[in-house]
Amino acid sequence: MERTSRRALAALAVAAVTLLTATLAGAGEPDWNRLDDPLQGGIGLHAGKIGGTGLAFKWPLRWYLQLQVAGGLWHTQDDQRHNVGVELEYLLRQDPRLRFFLVGGWSYNNHRQLVDEVGGRFWHEDPAWNAGCGVGLEYLMGPRWSLKADLDFTYQHERDSTTIWPQAGVFFYW
Repeated sequence: MERTSRRALAALAVAAVTLLTATLAGAGEPDWNRLDDPLQGGIGLHAGKIGGTGLAFKWPLRWYLQLQVAGGLWHTQDDQRHNVGVELEYLLRQDPRLRFFLVGGWSYNNHRQLVDEVGGRFWHEDPAWNAGCGVGLEYLMGPRWSLKADLDFTYQHERDSTTIWPQAGVFFYW
């Protein structure tokens, strides 16, 4: 597993533990369907091949359709990585604490690394994109926190293959 992927998963695990702690300390009954507080926009962390890895934002386009944008930068002096992902979530079912949805998305990833070759040091660039669709669940843990997971058929440009990949996220809604 790449070092960046391990960092993203570690950050997601820390966020999940923080979320669980905040949920146990929180008050109020969580409910996606409250009319006085519809939990419209969200901010959080996301890790996935089509939805992007890093800081994530969610906005409702309609009550049944959400847009998510996520991405991140990981740069050192000799290694530069960045990605952005966009996905749409179409709600199939929304209970007070659980959402079941279809997801489709696209992401762009770029990796630049400074390599030593004959004649000097050069930047080796490796751009790639992914696209896919699948199904997912989002569980409202507390009054404003949720955990999201989905399983997607993902086309990976750099490998010219389609495989099943999981995605995960943690969000705070306002």
